Amino acid sequence: MHHPEQDKLDSHLLQLAISAQQYPPRSLERRLALTKLINGIVRSCRLCHPQKSQFSAAVYENIYDEARQELLLYICEKIDKYDAERGSVMAWVNVLLERRFFKNAIKKVQSSPNIQIITITDLDNFIASPEEPKNLTDILKECIESDPENLFKNECIEKFPQVNFQELATRRLLGKSWKEISTEFKIKIPTVSSFYYRCINKFSSKLKEYCVSDVN
Repeated sequence: MHHPEQDKLDSHLLQLAISAQQYPPRSLERRLALTKLINGIVRSCRLCHPQKSQFSAAVYENIYDEARQELLLYICEKIDKYDAERGSVMAWVNVLLERRFFKNAIKKVQSSPNIQIITITDLDNFIASPEEPKNLTDILKECIESDPENLFKNECIEKFPQVNFQELATRRLLGKSWKEISTEFKIKIPTVSSFYYRCINKFSSKLKEYCVSDVN
């Protein structure tokens, strides 16, 4: 079937990709074209969702979020690898997402089994519901902010001592994306996200302990 809207979007994304390739790396013109390209890809709602039925909703969300951020970062850094003669921008992007970045994200998330501590499911068995139940995200946020032993405040990114786990976790709980956090601290997405996931793994039992004592 012929889809005029889809053809129009493919043509628009193609123009942006070619435009970005024509400007020198790190130039303002290339950055502007890449920003429009990334926005177009995200807003198209045509990014694939591989293996969705194989994971719980919470775990899938973590894997997909990680994969998508890595994919978008790759597009910005490697747009010159796109070959218009081999297919549309969305075809290139979805092949990368499915065959490369989603698989990489599965490994990363599975190597940090307690990553879902920041989701509601992981704490369901630990928190009894009082008469007026508190939002679990709020409880976690309070635990991380109170940091009675200064564990979260003192856990910093190597080479970036000004950025600690407490600051990252607070922002993630507020719904900030890795892209927003990366821009704010001027640190690459893989650096902040891998540090965050390592900390989640390291402090999972401590977070549960704090949260349980907070509700009791």
